[in-house]
Amino acid sequence: MPRKRTILIIIMTLILIFLISGVINGFPPDFRLLVLTPKILQYKGLIQKHAVKEDLDARFICALILQESGFNKKAKSPVGAQGLTQLMPTTAKELGVADPLDAEQNIAGAARYLHTLYNAFPDSPDEDRHRLVLASYNGGLGRVRDAQALIRHGKTSNPMLWAPVSIALSQLTKQHTDIHREVWESGVPRHGHFEGSNETLYYVERVMHYYDRIRLYGGFLFFL
Repeated sequence: MPRKRTILIIIMTLILIFLISGVINGFPPDFRLLVLTPKILQYKGLIQKHAVKEDLDARFICALILQESGFNKKAKSPVGAQGLTQLMPTTAKELGVADPLDAEQNIAGAARYLHTLYNAFPDSPDEDRHRLVLASYNGGLGRVRDAQALIRHGKTSNPMLWAPVSIALSQLTKQHTDIHREVWESGVPRHGHFEGSNETLYYVERVMHYYDRIRLYGGFLFFL
């Protein structure tokens, strides 16, 4: 009973902090984040454990899970992604995750994968790096590399920044074959045409939205 009372007090405190901070900073409260606060508290130990192990920000992993599954460890997508972080079967296998529906295995695998993706963009500023990692997690690192190849060919922007990469991702469709022929002899991006850029761009902004909110008015309670 005392433990339940403590959890209730923590949740109510978080809600008050969210609301007060939102008013002070001019942001409306994110009710999905509020509703899922008990789930965040339930899994925060596992998230912290593997974030520390892979030198990641636990709040970032939390934001990713919020978007991917809403902290439903049994979640399965129509395309086969599974678990809290929605690992695809092939990715899970490569990461050594035997059971993607096991919360700890799933979080551990995703943390290892995110660590690898962060290492792929060592020269990007932090905010750009976060977005490049998320785009790679959602759309594939190969797609992001193809977008960077387009930018390098044009020699007008920095391929390590998110803004030009976000534009170049939308230029990996069949409609931009003329541009592709200038970069790739086959006229096709190295990792194939990418018709899902809008979904990936939306995904990046949603996860960053949650990440910003957690950093703004809840991270110190979630992850101290």
